[in-house]
Amino acid sequence: MNIVTKNYSLKNGKRSYLVYLKDHNDNSLECYDVFGDEDRLNKEEELSEKYNIEDENISYISLEKFKEDEDPSEKPLFLVFYLNRDLFANKQLVAAYGENVKKYLEDKGDNVRLFFIPTDSEEKIVCINPLYIEDENEYKKIDTLIRNLEERFDVSSDTKV
Repeated sequence: MNIVTKNYSLKNGKRSYLVYLKDHNDNSLECYDVFGDEDRLNKEEELSEKYNIEDENISYISLEKFKEDEDPSEKPLFLVFYLNRDLFANKQLVAAYGENVKKYLEDKGDNVRLFFIPTDSEEKIVCINPLYIEDENEYKKIDTLIRNLEERFDVSSDTKV
């Protein structure tokens, strides 16, 4: 037997997990929905002790891997915002800026992960994983998305993907 834990959700900083007890043919025998890292570890330990399962038979699947396995066509874009270092002096300002960008993209239904990096040079937005894109028209959509973000959130650049 083995234990497989899948991180399937992250809300307000708390992760939700599905903890599976599986037989040697990978059939699920039991499944528990747990909330938070402490509950996950307790459930894994409980099952491990009850069924005498060794550590090498306990595996973990990250949220990103879980989502990719559920729908491989829905890989997120990773956008990096290189912003003036002075902006980062005020943590509340950076947090508000990030929340505004996140809300804007969520409202549009875009599946995007955001990173904000301080820079002493030119401000820009860069898509760091365009390799997932197979359709040429999708590149144009990314260019348009980046231009719209640069205009809407006052990032000065002529960045192309």
